[in-house]
Amino acid sequence: MNDGLGVWLRRTRESRQLVLEDVERELKIRRRYLQALEMADYAALPGEIQARGFLRNYARFLGLPVDEALERYDSEIQGRPAQPRARAKKVEVARQHIVDRPSVFAPPPSEAEEAASAASGFPVEQLMTVMVILFVLLVAVFVGTFLWLQFGVSNDTPVITAPVHEESSSLSNARDADATPLADEPVFLASADGTVDVRLVSEEHVWVSMATDERIIFQDIAEPGQTLEVTSHSKVIVATGNGGAFQLYVNGTDWGALGDQGQAVRRIWSPEGEVATEGP
Repeated sequence: MNDGLGVWLRRTRESRQLVLEDVERELKIRRRYLQALEMADYAALPGEIQARGFLRNYARFLGLPVDEALERYDSEIQGRPAQPRARAKKVEVARQHIVDRPSVFAPPPSEAEEAASAASGFPVEQLMTVMVILFVLLVAVFVGTFLWLQFGVSNDTPVITAPVHEESSSLSNARDADATPLADEPVFLASADGTVDVRLVSEEHVWVSMATDERIIFQDIAEPGQTLEVTSHSKVIVATGNGGAFQLYVNGTDWGALGDQGQAVRRIWSPEGEVATEGP
């Protein structure tokens, strides 16, 4: 009898193609107590009386001599070698229907793997819960940052009926002309709330940019019939490569075409009226 009690139990279980979960389900003994018996970690058992009861049931389940298992247990806890004893006859294997069935379980873990599992102090379920919480927090931070960058940059209240795009480049295709109102243009009517409202109605597929002092509100290809509108307390800046493709409304007044057909246009309005632009 060269093997210790724990090795004897584990090798017998493995030879019957059983895992600790099989034994736990049949004997209603918790897996950690079965594992403690196989690792000779008797301090992990709830008490000597319970330990002997667990061992008796486990040995009987595996078809091992119960008396010999208890002798090995007593020898190990008392620190003396167990004496070999003669086997009267081979004990009938209990639960033979479980042993003979084809195994559907993964190969049993080695002694080192089971020891590492027992030493681990952080269950997998708790680890997964922590990872899920961290992921949710990261998503919340990302969404909050995105919303702050989109809507919390300024106190202006731009309103637009088309998708808002992030600022990717400075306004281009500037118009090399003075934006001073012409004689046939309508008179600018100031808004009572101290804002300026500029609305464009597109008649063609054409690129256009609408911005305030703080950020670009729209910069993309407008669709025919699409309405773009921006309201600001500071300035509204409009730029396009074809002024004739847009109908212009300022503070609700129809100003006609934004510019001539095919003309590159850049015009600016403030709450006080249109602002003259400088050359590029």
